[in-house]
Amino acid sequence: MNLKYKSALREANSFFLTMGWCLLFSWKSSKFYTVVRVLAEISSPILVIVVAFIGRNLLNLLAGQTDTQRPEMMVLVLIIVIFFISAIRAFIQKLTQYCQSMHEDILDGKLSLIIMERALSMDLEYYDNPAYYDKFTSVERDSRAIMYVVWSAISCVSSMISFIGIFIVLFQANFLYSFIMTVAAIPSSVVAAGYTKQLYRVSLEQINGQRQMDYCRSIATERLYAQDLRLFQTGEKLKNRYRRIWEALFTKRRRVVRRRTILMGILECLPEIVIALISIDLALNVLSGAASIGDYSLYTGLVTQLWAMIMLLSSSAMNIYDNKMQLANFKTLDTFHNHVATGSKTLEHVETIEFEQVCFTYPQAKSPALQDVSFLFHKDQKVALVGVNGSGKSTLIKLLLRMYNPDSGVIRINGIDSRLYSLTSLRSNFSVYFQDMLNFSFSLRDNFIFSVNENDDECASNDQAIKGAMQAAGCDDILCKVESLDVGITRFFEQDGIEVSGGQHQKLALARAFYRFHTALILDEPSSNLDPKAEHEVFEYLKVFTEGKMTIFTSHRLSNVFLANRIIVLENGRIIEDGTQKELLQNKNKYAELFKYQQEKYSER
Repeated sequence: MNLKYKSALREANSFFLTMGWCLLFSWKSSKFYTVVRVLAEISSPILVIVVAFIGRNLLNLLAGQTDTQRPEMMVLVLIIVIFFISAIRAFIQKLTQYCQSMHEDILDGKLSLIIMERALSMDLEYYDNPAYYDKFTSVERDSRAIMYVVWSAISCVSSMISFIGIFIVLFQANFLYSFIMTVAAIPSSVVAAGYTKQLYRVSLEQINGQRQMDYCRSIATERLYAQDLRLFQTGEKLKNRYRRIWEALFTKRRRVVRRRTILMGILECLPEIVIALISIDLALNVLSGAASIGDYSLYTGLVTQLWAMIMLLSSSAMNIYDNKMQLANFKTLDTFHNHVATGSKTLEHVETIEFEQVCFTYPQAKSPALQDVSFLFHKDQKVALVGVNGSGKSTLIKLLLRMYNPDSGVIRINGIDSRLYSLTSLRSNFSVYFQDMLNFSFSLRDNFIFSVNENDDECASNDQAIKGAMQAAGCDDILCKVESLDVGITRFFEQDGIEVSGGQHQKLALARAFYRFHTALILDEPSSNLDPKAEHEVFEYLKVFTEGKMTIFTSHRLSNVFLANRIIVLENGRIIEDGTQKELLQNKNKYAELFKYQQEKYSER
């Protein structure tokens, strides 16, 4: 019994803490709308009770059961008062609707910014783990619970005041009316609480399936997949998969909802029976002269109002209880930490990069991506990372940029552990092109603005510099299509936007990398989608552009490593060769083998 008491106490404490947290969040988002809504919600039930009493006196006057010298005047006054109160209630109702609409927009904007901030600050490892991704999806969905619990908390306060007022009035007339009515409403409230919790557990269990449904729907509607779906006639398979997942989720949820509906339907008959019995008792009192017609109208109305307030109070409390669980889920965003953001030192420029016995395994992966990797790069070096897919080239770059922390070993920049630098300072010294880098469906200018550091925004307005970077990346074919840099690079938002090919997207992403301020340049497969002419032009530019700058690039095309004065060959996450191209060809090991494969492809047969 002691454990049950403690559990109930914890639940009650959690309930009121939830109300307090959400009301505080509402207050911080808009003091004005919060105050107006609370006052409006509190005044409405008070006015209902006042109208009920005035209505009783009016009926008694009309029935001749009130002694007064000028009944006509009193009737007129009471009707006018009721009219004015009704007008005030109508005004308050419209004001509440307006304030709620505006307040919802404010809260929605703030919540969206909070979620964006959390998502942008999360480590990449969270995106590699489906369980964490499910968690984040559920948090994003549950974020709107804050709005619902704010409205429910205000409604709960309003209905509580109404309930107390009506209960006191009924208690004075007949304590059994208020007592029996309250007791009759308890069973349905208890059952509702249990099913609310059960339905929420079901919704959490179905998050992964819901994500799959959302993914199927996005594939069917996004431009990115439109060509593949039509070419391979995948539409029916996609719809069938969506339908199978939906039916499984719907069937489980329907069973719970059906049981709740049947049981709640039975239990909610109890208050209706009580209302009928009280009405009969009041009618008999009127016939016997123990009560007036106005009393009958007042108390039957108050009993009905009491039932309505109990239901509203119960519903509001259940909404808070339901959203309390969702809000607790939302608060778990705080557990999504950024483990890589540890340093505070400022990195002014990159002179040396050193890996010392670095090992790394991706989350949930069975085999390591890098094993015991060690090297030292200097500022004047141009280094090519060579190896087949999965050898660890891109992983090495991600660790250097601190997208992840190594499992063991140390990465040093200018002789200092990279973890001691602030992430902003470290990454602002690098300009990077990843082979899977995407451009934004905004204007050309916006894409370059998004590429520069916050402190360098003024540089993004330099049209000549933007065009120069585009020309260096071979984007002349894009420039000739547009009259202005304000043209969108897709038609996703603008009808007059341009559509660019995969190769043009890559050249534009390269141009953004060239444009960004940096003291070290990283290019991950910079020519994978380029035609031979564009590839030649880009690498000719790179010969001049990278003079005196540290440059690291990966490439499957070994013909492009002529830029490098040092080549590192990786295999299964290990460095197996390190030297100049001449040295590696003389060694006749892995690099020479790869070089021979590509050389034979272009040789005459």
